[in-house]
Amino acid sequence: MKISDGQPAADRLVINQIKNYASQFEHSETPFLIQKDRKWVYVNPAARKILEAEEDIIGKPIWNNLSTEVHDIVEERIQSCGNGIAPKPSEQTWITQKGNYIQLEVIGFPLMFSSHATQIIIRNLTQQHIEKQETLEHLKLITENMIDIIGVVNMEGVFTSLTPSYSLVTGYPQEEAIGSTPFDLVHPEDRVHVISEFTRMIAEQIPLTVEYRYLTKDGSYIWLESKGKPIYQKDNHAAIVASRDITKRKKAEAALKQNEFKHRIILDHSNDLICLVDAEGKYLYASLSYKSVLGIDPQTLLGTNSLNCIHVEDHELVKNYINLVSSSKNPMPLVYRKMHASGHPILLEGKGMPMVSDEGEIEGIVFISRDITEKKKADEYIRNSEKLAVLGELAAGVAHEIRNPLTSIKGLFSLMKNGDYDREKIYLYNEVICDELHRIESIVNEFMALAKPDATQIKKDVNIIQLLQDTVMLLTSEANLYNVEIRLLFKEKKLYVFCEKNQIKQVFINVIKNAIEAMNEGGILTIAIEETDKKVKLLFVDNGIGIEEERLKSIGVPFFTNKEKGIGLGLTISNKIITEHKGDLKVQSRAGQGTTVSITLQKSN
Repeated sequence: MKISDGQPAADRLVINQIKNYASQFEHSETPFLIQKDRKWVYVNPAARKILEAEEDIIGKPIWNNLSTEVHDIVEERIQSCGNGIAPKPSEQTWITQKGNYIQLEVIGFPLMFSSHATQIIIRNLTQQHIEKQETLEHLKLITENMIDIIGVVNMEGVFTSLTPSYSLVTGYPQEEAIGSTPFDLVHPEDRVHVISEFTRMIAEQIPLTVEYRYLTKDGSYIWLESKGKPIYQKDNHAAIVASRDITKRKKAEAALKQNEFKHRIILDHSNDLICLVDAEGKYLYASLSYKSVLGIDPQTLLGTNSLNCIHVEDHELVKNYINLVSSSKNPMPLVYRKMHASGHPILLEGKGMPMVSDEGEIEGIVFISRDITEKKKADEYIRNSEKLAVLGELAAGVAHEIRNPLTSIKGLFSLMKNGDYDREKIYLYNEVICDELHRIESIVNEFMALAKPDATQIKKDVNIIQLLQDTVMLLTSEANLYNVEIRLLFKEKKLYVFCEKNQIKQVFINVIKNAIEAMNEGGILTIAIEETDKKVKLLFVDNGIGIEEERLKSIGVPFFTNKEKGIGLGLTISNKIITEHKGDLKVQSRAGQGTTVSITLQKSN
């Protein structure tokens, strides 16, 4: 918006100051104007819109936009601003450039660097005036059809007017009730209190709310909530009273109190630590179990910081967890430590849940924690037992697998020692001994691969499709020997996985060879790929002999195998490799219907 600069030289400094000052309002949504010497010197776009000023009004008299009835008031307010006093906001009638009359709320402020200029903020009230009239009409319609009872009671406690809803709620005719006192129908046990509150409201001229029982036409009592406000009616004290039937609410409150009593019993007798903390982390409630688990009186915790009971090393952990819960996320249970009154830590597993108000604001967080100290010890014992059991099984498996070829070697050496030196037999004995030694070496190598993979292997981005195609090409001749057809159901493209190339290739070899050997009379091995945003799944589906359900449970267990010459470590090693790559290997099979092996890996970022 342009500011008029056709001013005398003496005013140029002020005009420049106004320009600099007004520039900050150019893009404001608040309608803003500046007048100097009763002429507009600045009007921002928001104000132009209200004044329907399609033409430039800078430099034009302000009176063009003001109703004559407000000229005197405006002049007085301008002079007040010139004296450095900001008048109160006022409601004025203005005229737009199109000649339309509008109602505005006008706020004027002195302009600090000029006593001849005033800054003005306006707000359009025209629509509000229209809505106000409509509201009055609607109010009349609502009052006549509302469910709540609206009545006027004079200072003697007599109805002088009532809405039709009185008949609907109480059953008494509206006409008969006017001129009578409502106190006669109030339950005898509540009557003294209601009359006392009404008298206090009239005497002290304060609004009051009271709940009481009221006798209806059918002889039953209902609960009413009445809100009274003192008024003057015909120069006498009176009160306008709005009454609502709250019988259902009262019944619900009674049921809620009963439930609260039951829940309180449950909370007070729970072995879990249950607490409620506010948004600042201070205790609002702590269950009685704090005494038995931590040796702390729960009453002493109220109002204190919840971190005071938590092990100092876990403060940051708990703070981060509270932030997750406060952001309405649903984190996993948290394992942390609280300090016992005697000074030793107690290991806990806790879960937090936000308490959200009707407005969506978090009012607090409920924590339920359980002492898992003994459970942790039991879990450690079980894990150690399982490790020892697995170690025993592995040792027994290795011993069994090595003992067989050693027995053969020992027997052959015995024959050679006893003088059986026939050249052909010795050659045969040597061949068998070498085969058995190779078998022992194979068992040891695979066992070492299972126990400790090669530390020199480096992971990098690998085109998993190219790697799979290379592996299939490598095993095609072996598949032909078994009359097995390998079908690739995926397009040739680049799909990268962050992995150790040789290890994944070894997994592919193990899986494909297992599938080929499971179809010793011929068959089809189908390899497909399923891709998502972050993962890739490779499916190896054969129509071989399959695996029985009972034997399927043992797949992947060291030294368990369906093969005549296998040692049962191939799939175990494959599973270990895929797990180390943060992937997943699954086997599904049915006897006589084939086997499906799925390998899921994470795609490169």
